Amino acid sequence: MGDNRNKRNLGGYMTVEATLIMPVVLYVCFFIAYTGIFIYDRCVMKQDAFRVALRGSSMYGQDNEEACYVAEKQMEAISSDKYIATESTYEITVRDRVSVSVSGYVDMPFWGLAGLSEEKGFAITETVECKDLYPALFIRMCRQITETMEKGVD
Repeated sequence: MGDNRNKRNLGGYMTVEATLIMPVVLYVCFFIAYTGIFIYDRCVMKQDAFRVALRGSSMYGQDNEEACYVAEKQMEAISSDKYIATESTYEITVRDRVSVSVSGYVDMPFWGLAGLSEEKGFAITETVECKDLYPALFIRMCRQITETMEKGVD
């Protein structure tokens, strides 16, 4: 009978441990998922900025307003409803280079943690520049480099 009493008295220790451990485990799981969403949004923003900058830089011979217009249309087309947790804004400038800056803000998912720091979320800013490309000149330069390398190997 002594064994039965010990089992009955110790029966609730798992409940106490679970109430301490489970919130920590759930928080870590949410944090890992949230970090993955943040990194995904950042990578997609960088990709979109590069695509738009490359599209704007391929408008060789056009005036800056036309290149900016094409880049803005491209950005509107590719960035609609793509980001998971971020509302994004963009800025496109065209001079001798096409510069695309995409920025957004991701709110902190847990309100209790927001009180621990002054920041209420995470800011994302990706800036990309692309030099104006003249496709024919670029292809010629690549061919010249290839020919020079082949002559050096022989």
